[in-house]
Amino acid sequence: MEPWKSKVGYTLTIKIIMIKQYAKLIFFLTSFFLFLGKSNGQQDSHLALYKYHLQLINPAFIGTQGAPFLNTSFRSQWTGIEDAPQIQAITLGIPSSEKRLNYGALFYNDRTFIEQQTRFFANFSYRIPLNQDLNLFLGLSAGGENFSVNFGSLENVSPLGDQFLENFSRFNPNMGVGIYLQGGNFYAALSTPKLFQTKRFREADGFSTTARDFVHLYGSLGSRIPMSTDWFWVNSANFRYVARAPWSVITNTGVGYKNHELTVGYQWDASFSGTLMIQASDALSFGYSYQIPSSKAIASLTSGNHELLLKIRLSKSNDPTETLEEPETETEEKPTSISNK
Repeated sequence: MEPWKSKVGYTLTIKIIMIKQYAKLIFFLTSFFLFLGKSNGQQDSHLALYKYHLQLINPAFIGTQGAPFLNTSFRSQWTGIEDAPQIQAITLGIPSSEKRLNYGALFYNDRTFIEQQTRFFANFSYRIPLNQDLNLFLGLSAGGENFSVNFGSLENVSPLGDQFLENFSRFNPNMGVGIYLQGGNFYAALSTPKLFQTKRFREADGFSTTARDFVHLYGSLGSRIPMSTDWFWVNSANFRYVARAPWSVITNTGVGYKNHELTVGYQWDASFSGTLMIQASDALSFGYSYQIPSSKAIASLTSGNHELLLKIRLSKSNDPTETLEEPETETEEKPTSISNK
């Protein structure tokens, strides 16, 4: 073979390999941005086990559990993709001895690739009895959120990196409000966890680096309908509205046996899920959810989302005759309402 033919063949082989690599990269980026579009472009992430940890989005949820509780959540999204989104959340809720004024706190950390959002809020709620089986909770939260971007974790082609990309960190104080209506077999809630529209970046030296967090409006509904002494039909829904973005809705339905629940769910244009909540003892409950993206393009890149929940009851209710009794103090013949789980 003539030398020039060998050289041409080698060059063609290299170009074909490069084209394949670029095609994979383009496919990944296209699928990624399609998923972002189907996720409605919102800035706050959804939790699949939302109804068991509503304090994260609604301060009025404090006190509805009837006893001091420590709730923790961990969510790993897009498993198999490096630096994919992860959420860690801890909340503490303590009802007062009179069961009217309740207080607590929350810590929330959301890391997505090079971005990280960390929140600290103090939460308060006040219970207004409407009748023997119906209570209205009014909630207020105060604190703030720190938003940071670590450009140093990016891989730079040049050894000097991009001099225009500087690490950024900003703290924004904020407040939240919410209401929670609790009945014997149902609940309904409405909240805005961050009342003020905050700025993430700034504009300087002729470069526009401004981004804003828009106000999020959340609504939740749920019911627990008895089918027999121990079996229940459980349903719940959670919606979120953000300006300049489509609505985001999650619906769940399934069965409950005593104080355990198994449900399936669907997040519109985003994912399918299965959730399991088990009460291991009077003091401990465990939850798990697995989500599969509804987009085939995204499903081919990741094995799905995993979410864990741990609820720890710190002490028993101060008043065992209170209508807000927690599920663990109920007898097997009469499990409590869904909102107290």
